Amino acid sequence: MIPSVVLRKIISQIYTLNLNEYAWNKELVKDIFSIKFDDAKKTMTLEEVYKNGCNIGNCLLTSFIIQTKFKNLLVVSGKVEILKGTKNSVNGDHVWLEDDEYIYDPTLMIKLPKKFKPLSSYYCKDYTISCLPLSAELSYGDEFYLLKKNTNYYYSNLFKVCC
Repeated sequence: MIPSVVLRKIISQIYTLNLNEYAWNKELVKDIFSIKFDDAKKTMTLEEVYKNGCNIGNCLLTSFIIQTKFKNLLVVSGKVEILKGTKNSVNGDHVWLEDDEYIYDPTLMIKLPKKFKPLSSYYCKDYTISCLPLSAELSYGDEFYLLKKNTNYYYSNLFKVCC
């Protein structure tokens, strides 16, 4: 299972939300996963990044890479209450993409209507970020630890979920 899907499941359980209802549809996943970019060492696709969980903890870089394909999306930063306390967002600091109607979260892989206030109110925008050179390297996020003995369990720093 893709680590972002596991994280989405964990956050849903903690906050009693159904984030899966807002999961990226197959077409959006296909478009995003097909994006190619150059890492310091090789050319990669975002599919590789997401399958390895490297997008978790790298929301800024992942957002900018996604924006290369979806030029109409703005990269914004702020606080996301539902991520507060996770290992890579202790204070809820986060970067995501948005347009006039939707929030696109590159970590949770959700497309959230802004007008759906109960959930969109968890996202508090501080800044719109205009540009960033894509020279940064992706690193493996350590939000999840796969238990080698039982591959059905993923651990985060705070909780455990069975997939």
